[in-house]
Amino acid sequence: MSAADKKTRALELQEKLTRYNRQYHIDDNPEIPDAEYDQFFRELQHLEAEFPELQTADSPTLKVGAAPLDRFEKVDHRMPMLSLGNAFGEDELKDFDKRLKDRLKTSAAIEYVAEPKLDGLAVSLVYIDGLFTQGATRGDGSTGEDITPNLRTLRNLPLQLSGAPRGRIEVRGEVFLDKKSFARLNREQEKNNAKVFVNPRNAAAGSLRLLDSTITASRPLRIYIYSIGLVEVDAELPSSHWDTLKWLSDMGLPINDASARCGDVETSQAYYEKILRQRDALDYEIDGVVFKVNRLDLQAELGFVSRAPRWAIAYKFPAQEMTTRLLAVDFQVGRTGALTPVARLEPVFVGGAMVSNATLHNMDEIERKGIMIGDNVIVRRAGDVIPEVVSAIESARPADARLIAMPEQCPVCGSAVERLSGVAVAKCTGGFNCAAQRREALKHFVSRKAMNIDGLGEKIIDQLLERKLVTWPSDLYSLTREQLLDLDLVKDKKADNVLQALEDSKQTSLGRFLFALGIPEVGETTAEQLATHFGSIDNLHEATLDYFIPKGISGIGNVTAQAIIEAVGGSTVDKARELTTDYTAEQISEWLVQNVSGLKAVAARKLVARYPTLESLRQVDANAIRSQPSPTVEGVGEIMAAHIVNFFSSHDNLQEIDRLIKAGISWPDIASVEEPEDGTKPLDGNTYVITGKFSGLSRDEISAALQSRGARVTGSVSKNTTALVCGEAAGSKLTKANALGLTIIDEAELEKMLSEN
Repeated sequence: MSAADKKTRALELQEKLTRYNRQYHIDDNPEIPDAEYDQFFRELQHLEAEFPELQTADSPTLKVGAAPLDRFEKVDHRMPMLSLGNAFGEDELKDFDKRLKDRLKTSAAIEYVAEPKLDGLAVSLVYIDGLFTQGATRGDGSTGEDITPNLRTLRNLPLQLSGAPRGRIEVRGEVFLDKKSFARLNREQEKNNAKVFVNPRNAAAGSLRLLDSTITASRPLRIYIYSIGLVEVDAELPSSHWDTLKWLSDMGLPINDASARCGDVETSQAYYEKILRQRDALDYEIDGVVFKVNRLDLQAELGFVSRAPRWAIAYKFPAQEMTTRLLAVDFQVGRTGALTPVARLEPVFVGGAMVSNATLHNMDEIERKGIMIGDNVIVRRAGDVIPEVVSAIESARPADARLIAMPEQCPVCGSAVERLSGVAVAKCTGGFNCAAQRREALKHFVSRKAMNIDGLGEKIIDQLLERKLVTWPSDLYSLTREQLLDLDLVKDKKADNVLQALEDSKQTSLGRFLFALGIPEVGETTAEQLATHFGSIDNLHEATLDYFIPKGISGIGNVTAQAIIEAVGGSTVDKARELTTDYTAEQISEWLVQNVSGLKAVAARKLVARYPTLESLRQVDANAIRSQPSPTVEGVGEIMAAHIVNFFSSHDNLQEIDRLIKAGISWPDIASVEEPEDGTKPLDGNTYVITGKFSGLSRDEISAALQSRGARVTGSVSKNTTALVCGEAAGSKLTKANALGLTIIDEAELEKMLSEN
C-alpha cells in the first residue's frame, strides 16, 4: 500500500470507528462485533504511528467511549474513567510484562490481579458517609450521564455500605445481564413486539439508560465492582489492588469471586487459559481477562498514556462473533422431514475454528433478522455450539441482495413441502420415500432409547442403504449373516452381535416402539403417554383429530361464551368506536378483554388464534367456543395431534407397522385394565419412582403397568413421591427415599399391588 493509500485508509478508519463508537456507546446497537472493531482500531493505531500528523485531537485512538446524551444530566468524573490496552495472545501478554519491568527497571516478577472482563456497561458510583448518592456512565471518560435512579434498582448493589469510613468513596464497576435473564428478556420483548437485543451487553446498557427507572427495575441487572476512583476518607487505604477489592467487599459491595492473584506473567497466562475453558459454563458473558499490577505504588510509578493506564491490560479471548458474507442458503432435510436453512458463508475464523456454514434456524428467524443472500452478516460460534447467523448489517447491504425463499419441493426427493399454520418449521411430506429422512429415521429407530439395536452404527446404516439392503426399518430384521459379513469392518463376532441385538430388540414396550417409529414431534415421554392412554396400536390408529383437540376454548365458560357472541354481534360498543372489520386479531383480543366481563387475556388470545377475523368470529356460536371436557393426552397439542393423526393415516406407515409386527416385534398388553364407569383408575393421584434391577418385568413394563392404572411415574424422588419401586442394586434414589421416610416397594409387593388393582 502506498503512503497516499495508507493516509486515505487512516481517514476512512477514523470515520468508521467514530460511527461504530456512537452505535456502541450511545445507541446501544453496534453494527459490527467487538473483535472486528478491535482489528480496525489496531490498524488505525499502526497507521497513525507511521504518520503522526494523521492523529487529530478527535481521533478514536485518543478517545474513551462517546459523549453523553443530552437527555441526561451531566456528571464530571473527578478522576477520568479510562479505557484499556489490549493483548491478543501469550506473546503480547509477555511483551506487556517486559515493558513494565523495563519501565520499573527491575527483573523481579510482577504480581498481577486477574479479573474476568465482563461484557457490560462501565459505571461510576459515589458513596458519601457510606450512603449511595450518585451514579454515572463512563461517557467520554471525562463526563458521563447521571443514571442514579436506574442504578438504585440493581438488586445486588447496596445503597448503604457497612462499616464505611466517613467521607467520599467512588467505586467503578460493570453492570451486566446474565445469559438466562437475557434470553428471558428477549422472549418477552418478542412477545410484546418490542426491540430484541443483539447481546446481553446491549440489553444492560439500554436498560440503564432508560428515562423510566421502573422499566429498569423490572430487568434483573447485576453489578461487579472492579476498582476505586477518587476516595477522600479519614482512614488509611489499602496498599494493593487485591486488598482494595477485599476492603470493598467487606463493606458489602459485590466483587467477582472469579478474581485471583497471579504471582507472575506465567501464572497469569495459566489463569487466562483456565477461565477460557470455563467461559461457556459461566452464567454471564465475558470477552477476556483484565490483568492489573497489584501494588498501588507501582501503579502510580507506571502512570498513564492518553486513554489507558500503563499498569493494566485486557487480554482478549478468541472472537466468538465475526463478520462475513452470506453467499447462498441451502435447505437440509432432517429425520422428521424438517427443512433447516443453512447459510453458506465466505470462510471466516471465529470461535477458534474456520466457519463456512451456519444455521439460520427457520424462516421465521430469517424474516425476524431481515437476512438476505449477499448480505454482510455477523456469525457467532461459542464453544461447541453450532455456528449461527446473528444478524445482517443492513447499512452494508449490496444492491443485488436477494430474498431467501423456502423451496416448494424437497431438495432431496422432490416431494411437496408443507408448513402448518402457526408452525415455524416447514417439512418434506415424502416420509420414508425421502432418502434424507430414511437415513435419519433408521438411525433413530436403532438408537438406545428406541429399539436399542447395538452395533448398527451410522457407517453400517450408510452401507446398508448404499447397497439397497435396507429401505424400511422392517428390512433390518431380514438381514442375514452373510450380508453383514460382506460389509466393510464387519467380522464374525460383529455380525453375530448385530443379529443377536436385532433378535433381543423384538421384545420391547409399546412406548419404545411408538418412539422408534419417529412420529414427528413425538418424543420419548409423549410416546409413553400415548402407549398408556391408548394401550394398543389399533386404538391409536382409530383416534381422530377431534379426539385429541379440546372442544371449545379453555378458560371460556357458558356465560362468558354467550357474552362474547353478543359482543361481537354488535350489541356491545367500544368507548371510542364500534368493533369493525378493520380490527386486527390482536386488536380484537384487546377489545374483547375490555368489553367482555370475566374474559381473561390468555383465553382471548386463544380465541382469536382460532378465529383471527371478526367475520370468522361472528359465524360461530357459544357451544363452539365454550370449554368442554375432552379425553386429551397430556402434552399433545393441536400441532402434535395433527402429526400423529397424519402418521397413522398413511398407508405406507401402516404397512410398515404390520411388517414390523410380522417380523416378531411385540410388547406386553397394557390395555387389559378395565376402567371403572366413573372414569377413575385404581392408582389415580399416586406418584412412583422406579429404580434398580428386576427379575420379572422390565422397568418399561413396570412403568406402563403403573401408568395404565392411573399412576404417575417420574424419574426423581421427592416429598411428593408416593413410593419407590425398588429392585436390586438400587443406588442414590433409595438413599434419598429412606431419608424422606417414603414407602419402599420391592418386586414381590409390586406384583401383589398390580394384581389387586
